[in-house]
Amino acid sequence: MKKTLFLISIAVAGVMATTDFSQLTTEELINLRGQVAPEDREAFRAEMQSRVATMTAEERATLQASRQIKGNMRGQGANRATPPTFESIDTDGDGKITQAELDTARANRMQTNSNAGRLLQNAGNAPSLSTIDTNRDGVIDANEFQAHQTTQMATQQGMGMRSGSGQRMGGGRGGHGRP
Repeated sequence: MKKTLFLISIAVAGVMATTDFSQLTTEELINLRGQVAPEDREAFRAEMQSRVATMTAEERATLQASRQIKGNMRGQGANRATPPTFESIDTDGDGKITQAELDTARANRMQTNSNAGRLLQNAGNAPSLSTIDTNRDGVIDANEFQAHQTTQMATQQGMGMRSGSGQRMGGGRGGHGRP
């Protein structure tokens, strides 16, 4: 009986510890990224934001550097998602991205990022189809798409931004800003 009660108390404490993020160190919080249960994500995000808000510029730089190293050890940039390809958005394969295809790709990408526990940011800043459609024919062709992606990457690199910052084609941190 005592053993059962002990195991139950440990299980309850374990569950409570995962939802009370204030008890974890910043490093422990960082290591939990991408593994937080959907029902705990808002609490996790709030705790991370409060920690970052109180950091000095030096602490933030150290945090960013450690995230980059960790991301590079995984073979990708820190929290960086793979940019979409033209073909992944042009689902009917007709060589043109329509507004409906763009909307669907953005929704799918946001859902994927959310499921992975990535924070969704800048979704409201996603450029419209007309911004990318430079020849004004109402659709995005492969050249327009590539020009947009190249401009986005150059802008991010020029401003020292990483995936998850700046204006993109759909919301999210870690490259979630693309459709």
